[in-house]
Amino acid sequence: MWQDLRFGVRTLGKNPGFAAVAIMALALGIGANATVFSLVNGILFKSLPFPESERVLYISSQNIKTPRGPGGLSEPEYNDLRAQLRSFSGIAGVARERVNLSDDVNTPDSYNNSQVTPNTFSMLGLPTVAGRDFTEADAKQGAPPVAILTYTLWQKRYGKDPSIVGKTIRVSSVPATVIGISAPGLAIPPETELWTPYHSDPKAKRQGRNLTVFGKLSPGVSQTTARSEIGILGERFASQYPDSNKDIRYRIQNFTELTVRGPIKTVFLVLLGAVGFVLLIACANVANLLLSRAVGRSREISIRAAMGAGRWRVVRQLLAESLLLSAAGGLIGLTIAQWGVRAFDAAVIPTGKPQWIDFSMDYRAFGYLAAVTFVTAILFGLAPALRLSRMDIITAIKDGGRAGIAMRGKHLSAALVVVEMTLAVILLTGAGLMIRSFLVAYSRPVGVDTTNILCMRLELPRTKYSKPAEQLEFQRQLVQRLRGIPGVTTAAVASGPFARGNFTLPYELEGQPVDADHRKTTNGMLVGEGYFELFRLAPQRGRVLNSADHVSGPNVAVLNSTLARQLWPNQNPVGRRFRFFNTAPTDWITVVGVVPDFLQSSMNSDPEPVAILPYRQDPKPWMAVLARTQINASSLANTFRREVQAIDPDLPVHDVQTLDDQLALSRWPLRVFGSMFAIFAGIALLLATVGLYAVVAYGVSQRTPEIGVRVALGASGGSILRMILSTGLRQALLGLVLGLAAAVGVTRVLSGVLVGVSATDPVTFTLVAAVLLGASILGCTVPARRAMRIDPVVALRHE
Repeated sequence: MWQDLRFGVRTLGKNPGFAAVAIMALALGIGANATVFSLVNGILFKSLPFPESERVLYISSQNIKTPRGPGGLSEPEYNDLRAQLRSFSGIAGVARERVNLSDDVNTPDSYNNSQVTPNTFSMLGLPTVAGRDFTEADAKQGAPPVAILTYTLWQKRYGKDPSIVGKTIRVSSVPATVIGISAPGLAIPPETELWTPYHSDPKAKRQGRNLTVFGKLSPGVSQTTARSEIGILGERFASQYPDSNKDIRYRIQNFTELTVRGPIKTVFLVLLGAVGFVLLIACANVANLLLSRAVGRSREISIRAAMGAGRWRVVRQLLAESLLLSAAGGLIGLTIAQWGVRAFDAAVIPTGKPQWIDFSMDYRAFGYLAAVTFVTAILFGLAPALRLSRMDIITAIKDGGRAGIAMRGKHLSAALVVVEMTLAVILLTGAGLMIRSFLVAYSRPVGVDTTNILCMRLELPRTKYSKPAEQLEFQRQLVQRLRGIPGVTTAAVASGPFARGNFTLPYELEGQPVDADHRKTTNGMLVGEGYFELFRLAPQRGRVLNSADHVSGPNVAVLNSTLARQLWPNQNPVGRRFRFFNTAPTDWITVVGVVPDFLQSSMNSDPEPVAILPYRQDPKPWMAVLARTQINASSLANTFRREVQAIDPDLPVHDVQTLDDQLALSRWPLRVFGSMFAIFAGIALLLATVGLYAVVAYGVSQRTPEIGVRVALGASGGSILRMILSTGLRQALLGLVLGLAAAVGVTRVLSGVLVGVSATDPVTFTLVAAVLLGASILGCTVPARRAMRIDPVVALRHE
């Protein structure tokens, strides 16, 4: 084998042009595959950064009548499972919240806090680098408040000062003693920045499912066994507690299954399939190059066979050369993959990439790269090697075997070109749909004027603002102070600028029959005084909320036109009443007006229905604060922070950015993934075009004597051009037809992530056909024009 490799290096060195083209084609295919696999690996396969994380599973609830996704567990359910579940060595519960952290060292800031049951760290075997773990005493009602900081928070906020352990900080205005620092990289659940103990509530109801529950499988117990046991317990609880658990069942999932689902998982898997197509096109391209080169090597191989080389010996030599090409392509592909992974990481970090996602290449990625490199060598090298090893020795030695090899390879080369074109069409169609989707999302009117609007979010600590009147008074003071800032036109508060602050609840209409088991749901949002003026939303019917609505009086709401049409089609909704239904119905809400639709989420093709209510009807401790300015809105960020802390020094703000920046950020999946699809499709189109060019050019070289005869007999340049073009374009057109037919089925998997574009969008399919035809004509024209200039004397001289 070593001899074969040395000979292969010398042979490829004598043909540097061929070697360079083949290596770069393979490098693009292998590099694209390794890049996307590293991304998929970081999302779907890598374990969380703590010991035996693969044994940590999450237990969630699901209503079998309305399966909307995984839900939490209530404290009574957690206690029952902890006592009866045998498949786990232990289970723990956590309640997530956003808290305000303040102290005498730094300015206040907002962090993700996890209230965990005191057995969490010990159950998972997680260490602290300083201080201690939680104890059962810390979780008792009335116990002194304590907290454990993550290593990252300790490093960023306190500069790894060891003296912070034992000191007092304020968590949502409640003094708490820091008792420990977690080990580096540890964050369970992911995205946690500090932990506080979960205090048991003896009055907790089984319907209040606010706990995320996870546990560690006992040694030797499989996930199948655990799922079977949890299914039995779910049915038992449904019989024991029919009021709360009649339709509730439990699911066991690992972290990836729980968190990575829906469109984002689909996009990554589609990307993996797309780069697989790129690699196949690259393999077909190199296989065609090797088939073309086989004609020139037929005499060499024949002489080797005549001197005693067996068929396997010849095949091994040729595969060794293929392996050298693939290995060189793999090395360059590794560089491409490392660059691609870093570029993707840099693109998504500004979007708030979760801390648990690590896209760096690990042993899986390197193993995948090695496997792809080896398999690629077999894919593109085996067919040409077998072709050469089966030639007739006597004929090949006598005339170089040109005719035999050419005829045997002609149909295979044509088939490979058709395959390349088919795969390129599918990739181009997927990329075109993603790009069209991004353009639609980007150009779709928002419905309101978003220029010069600064947004920020904050959460009022319930310990300090426990009464609705206190929350409303804070809002009033803050809005008044912001309106007094030079350059600010107006300000208002809302549960969210758009969809981020919406809530979804069942509803019922006055005077219409109610199906208590199948109530429809809709979206609601809360706003303060001045919200409609800030967004310049004028009513289509009735009126918008006025200052009196925000103080007292009957419950009222303004609907957007989509919801108005849904609730009362072809009727005037003003004056009609509806109410929300959570655990109990709210008071009746009177519709006072209808406003035009405005964008609720840039990732939705249609406006979402929404009811807009005054904040005082259902006060919340969290809010988005918005202000329209006459100057650059982002320049007032620090001023807004100071105004908040002038009211409450311990209250931080977060997500301070302009509304236009928020909307641009919400479009990042379409922008980033659309760009990736476009890059891979461009590579596929380039490779397919080069492949078609190579086959047509090879055909011209084989038909040189024939063309010489035709020219000598009076054939015009135009007829030679048409003859060559027709040969190449027949293959391209066949690939185009097959590709478009396949794309109709394949692109349907993208329907869940497309915005405003159908998976069978005729504009995209037409453009793809035009682009591929143009590229094919270009690939055929160059060798065809060369054929037109053939001198008959030169062409026929060797005859």
